[in-house]
Amino acid sequence: MGYNLFPVTELDVEKYKALRLTSLKIDPASFSSTYEREIAFTPEIWAQRLASRFKRTFIASVKDEGSISETWVGMISVLGPSELIPATLEPLERAGVGGDWDMYFVAGLWVHPEHRGRGLGTRLVKEGLEWVRTNVDPNSDSEGKRDRMILLLVGNDNASGRALYQKVGFTNLTSMPPGEGNSYMCMKVA
Repeated sequence: MGYNLFPVTELDVEKYKALRLTSLKIDPASFSSTYEREIAFTPEIWAQRLASRFKRTFIASVKDEGSISETWVGMISVLGPSELIPATLEPLERAGVGGDWDMYFVAGLWVHPEHRGRGLGTRLVKEGLEWVRTNVDPNSDSEGKRDRMILLLVGNDNASGRALYQKVGFTNLTSMPPGEGNSYMCMKVA
């Protein structure tokens, strides 16, 4: 079974919405949002999620047997420095973490259960890391004096997610106290 990975565009908003809502239904504990919250989003909110050039969402799809269509089965979103909201940064600032970093954040890595165990999560993370390496963000250090760091929150009970992130090179961010049921992990992106 061959999988394709690609960045989603504003033209794909309905397919993205369907995949995101499916992920929230199947694995609600994996997200900081809820199906009930996001099903109420207007079409404009869904479009805004894909419109920013300061974040990127990558999709994993698989071609259906005997068909020309593809089914979306996984995703990852990475937020750049210009996309991060103060509420995301506030706990880090309180702990004195990240002031000398160009900070990126993984939001919403998910692979459909029928397609797990095939390396898609790893491939999606690597796509996100490559975007971080090449992204030009007005809130980042264009002179390269600050490290580019990518952070994420992973559930303390999500052993497979934690193992995936460690395999790719993330480490526990020990200077950050664990949150409610989750912990920060980080990785320097060269």
